[in-house]
Amino acid sequence: MRGYGQDLHIVGVKNYSDIVSTATNTTHIKVTGHRVTFLIPFVTITGDSVAVTVEESTSAATTGAEAIPFTYRLSSTVAGADTWGAVTTADSTGVDVTATDDDKILLIDIDPADMSEDCNYLSVLLSPGASASAVGVSAFALVDTRYKQLNHVSST
Repeated sequence: MRGYGQDLHIVGVKNYSDIVSTATNTTHIKVTGHRVTFLIPFVTITGDSVAVTVEESTSAATTGAEAIPFTYRLSSTVAGADTWGAVTTADSTGVDVTATDDDKILLIDIDPADMSEDCNYLSVLLSPGASASAVGVSAFALVDTRYKQLNHVSST
């Protein structure tokens, strides 16, 4: 078998849930590869936007985590289309995903070379606005591994 299953370490970092009114971090990923990409499918966003930031830390904990810049793209509506918006740079304040972005995927890219020297963990913080009434979301991390293999070393 040869394919994405060996070239990319695919990790579920947020089970689907409605995070309305609760800022939620994904599971932390230990950066062990050349690049990390987060895929965040937004199924429902009602009433307000969701602020999305990427945080780096020295451990798999939010204590002492610092928001960092990243690049991102937003898909068109997922079903039946494969169109992506332009690559855009977000500063450490992140990006807002709005209620008009139901059924879209936010793709976030992080180059480990841009991380602080002592930080080797990443997570995504999803913060719904105060008047959000529904935010159905999940998240996955794709780690471009240094050494391709069938059974990957844990990144959590």
